[in-house]
Amino acid sequence: MTTFRTCTCHLFLALLLALVPVSLAAQTVGEEIWAVGARIGTSLRGEDITQADLFLSRKLPWSWSVSPEWNLTTAGELTLSGLHRSDENGASMSISTDLFLTTPLPWLALSTGVGAGLLEDPALGDYDFGGPVFFLFHAGAAVQITPRLCLGYRYGHQSNGHIYENNPSLNLHQLGLRWSF
Repeated sequence: MTTFRTCTCHLFLALLLALVPVSLAAQTVGEEIWAVGARIGTSLRGEDITQADLFLSRKLPWSWSVSPEWNLTTAGELTLSGLHRSDENGASMSISTDLFLTTPLPWLALSTGVGAGLLEDPALGDYDFGGPVFFLFHAGAAVQITPRLCLGYRYGHQSNGHIYENNPSLNLHQLGLRWSF
């Protein structure tokens, strides 16, 4: 477990350090199209699974103004995840479409999304996900720390939607950082 967390922390720090020069050379604040970040979380219902995510997100062209202070924007996200349970490690990859709702509080945004993914191995120790394909749903909130950096919380649910005989779900609480450029 310590090795997994140490490796995740090193990857996250390297990602942030690599992005500082890129984001400084990128567009001006307010024109952000891309975002990268990392999340880490643990399961809710005793599965004892830790998941760490590295993600790349791109703003999509669809957006709506709900009112002068409430706006909906869309994004597509590619996520690479590392999973850990007991002495076993696994990996997954997913793609999702996300909705972001900006609020009258300029530092607060709400989000939700759906997607699908693939597990490297459908079993993590004695926890059997049923098969390699999974579907996901997530919802959360983010607080803007700087014009480009957000700290967020996310509830995530993933399961195989009964396409396999065994359909356990994985429900996670995750904290993350998102860097926009």
